[in-house]
Amino acid sequence: MTPAEIRASAFVGHGDVRVEGAAEGPLAGLTFAVKDLFDVAGTISGWGNPDRVEQTPPSATTASALLPALAAGATMIGKTHTDEIACGLFGENPHYGAPINPVAPDRVPGGSSSGSVVAVAGGFCDFAFGTDTGGSVRVPSSFCGVFGIRTSHGRVSTAGLMPMAPSIDTVGWFARDAALLRKVGSLFFGDAPATTPRLLFAEDAFAIPGPVLGDVMRDAAAKLGPMQAVHAYGEWGHGYWLETFKPLQLGELWATHGSWATAPGRRLSPAVRDRIALASTVPAADIAAAWVRREKLSEHIRALLGHDGILVIPTAHDLPPLRNAPVSAQFAFRDNTLALTCIASLCRLPQVNIPAGTLDGVPFGLSLVAAPYQDVMLLAAAETLAPALS
Repeated sequence: MTPAEIRASAFVGHGDVRVEGAAEGPLAGLTFAVKDLFDVAGTISGWGNPDRVEQTPPSATTASALLPALAAGATMIGKTHTDEIACGLFGENPHYGAPINPVAPDRVPGGSSSGSVVAVAGGFCDFAFGTDTGGSVRVPSSFCGVFGIRTSHGRVSTAGLMPMAPSIDTVGWFARDAALLRKVGSLFFGDAPATTPRLLFAEDAFAIPGPVLGDVMRDAAAKLGPMQAVHAYGEWGHGYWLETFKPLQLGELWATHGSWATAPGRRLSPAVRDRIALASTVPAADIAAAWVRREKLSEHIRALLGHDGILVIPTAHDLPPLRNAPVSAQFAFRDNTLALTCIASLCRLPQVNIPAGTLDGVPFGLSLVAAPYQDVMLLAAAETLAPALS
């Protein structure tokens, strides 16, 4: 696979735009790409759907989250592919194909921020913006061997950004090194304070991957230094967490996109059509109960983390699936990995993926999770700890 083919697979045709950054600034000379859920003035926000591309006028304004990077001197070089309306963890979009994973071409790149992660992993830009609801920055980071952050919920503006599940949606970004990941973060959060975090090893989270990869992940985590063993899922187990997350995400998906997705003649991929249909069936009572459970789980994890704790967990439960894997295999993969990603998603926490090694030549990542609004501390810790895993 040539670099030109990989690049073409990452960027959308209708977002071929260049927006020059300021002449001077901390990111002057750097380039970035943007997931095609962000509005960029003069371009169409396609959301991974052909009807959106054909029927939506160009945006009049640019999403708020992109403005600090432009003001800091970075230049935007294009918009990137996404799973259709952000419904996916794998990056496979039947309308446009799947971007090519530069480090494991026979494997999926991860989604839904698939094009953005490929643009960074392939070296076509310095950093790239994505979104993360159930893992859409964290999982692609793991699959493609790069750094990625999901920010604390509500910390970075989502104005000008397609909503998927607004009480869970966050902005995130990718970079090939932890220093640049932190540098982009400083545009939003300022500089990192001098703190020494407590590392917490989530024993129950490391029990989710299979035995071979799980052992490799444990060995990698041990390189980070002394850690206190804890149970991230508390007394409930990861199944309870997952069953709290699902009705919330599905209920909000239906609220935000149900009317649009069920319009007569709407073109949707079969998987997304099925997901919209499932979202329409979630009882209101289940959603209401999940809100209460969410707060109970959030109190547990905040007490565990305090102000200086960092939870260490696997980012995904397995290596990236092969391209065009059966749908049945994708369902099983999604639930196991969502059991890991839902910790930060439910509890509104920031999380950073660190490339942690390879198994049979395929990358995997470990994640650091901090308390809400501890993004600065988390990014500084990631930069400090990353060399131990390289």
